[in-house]
Amino acid sequence: MLGVRAEDCNRDRHFANAARRFALDAKMFRCRAAVHVENKNDIAFWEAILKHFRPEDRFHFIAGSRNEYGRETCGVTQCLKYADYLSSDFFICIDSDYRYLLQERKISSQYFILQTYTYSFENHHCFADGLDDVCSRVTHLKNTVFDFRRFLTEFSRILYDLFIWHLYFQNADPVLFSQFEFDSYIGISNSKTYSLVKDNGARFLEELQQKVERKINYLGRKYPKADLDIVRNKYRKLGIDADQVYFYVRGHNLYNLVLVVCKEVCKAMLRMGRKGKTVTEEMVSELYRRRNSLDYELRKNIKYGAYLPIRKIEEDIQVLLGENKAEF
Repeated sequence: MLGVRAEDCNRDRHFANAARRFALDAKMFRCRAAVHVENKNDIAFWEAILKHFRPEDRFHFIAGSRNEYGRETCGVTQCLKYADYLSSDFFICIDSDYRYLLQERKISSQYFILQTYTYSFENHHCFADGLDDVCSRVTHLKNTVFDFRRFLTEFSRILYDLFIWHLYFQNADPVLFSQFEFDSYIGISNSKTYSLVKDNGARFLEELQQKVERKINYLGRKYPKADLDIVRNKYRKLGIDADQVYFYVRGHNLYNLVLVVCKEVCKAMLRMGRKGKTVTEEMVSELYRRRNSLDYELRKNIKYGAYLPIRKIEEDIQVLLGENKAEF
């Protein structure tokens, strides 16, 4: 037991000292605070968010740090090891995963933790009302071929009941309907065999509907006593409704789906423009030369104030950092 206590003491000392050092580094760099994120990919999102809501402040970002064994590491687990040593001078920003839905204790701005509220930061980039602008920035044309809002609303409505079942098992027994299995419904299959753009993605949505219905019927037969109304009411209070499930499913899967759809929409926009002689062959070639720019433009898709999770982040920043004024 004495050895365990000594090990715990050393661990506490390690993270307490590291937290103090990060805060001092931020001061030295004349930054408002040090911010530990999960990895390098998260920096761009949180930097954009904090710059928008705190335009006069600068922040020192940390994408990885040494664990208690001296190894450089990253990820949400490493971020949360600092939970007892956070302050307004050193805080962490993490993806919510299911922490918000499951109301995990102390994941709150009151404890100097900012979270995405969506599953991950990628979900924010997939906000439907900004996707027209994404495609227009890439093609320099107006999107008249696809309704992103209708597509993602229908996508969410199809997944809603299955998602409720999944959350039911997250509380009851996650093994019975694992996240890995649920995530398999989010992706896209056989994308080469049909047009995603035709009839606003009807073929893809029909196939998804069939798969989801088979699973729901199976779960209903196997677990007839499951009270899903309690689950629906619980998550409705957190802002989860049938139209916006796409915010709360695994962000990486959703982002890959939306990226594929946007690519197909951009191609269709250029085909339409070429028929109307508003697009030249050079413009079509330019799209392929700039194929990586679509991912870049999609990652700029953040619509401040437009939906619940982004408004909750704004509220949290206000709680954590107080009035919007620079201190340096």
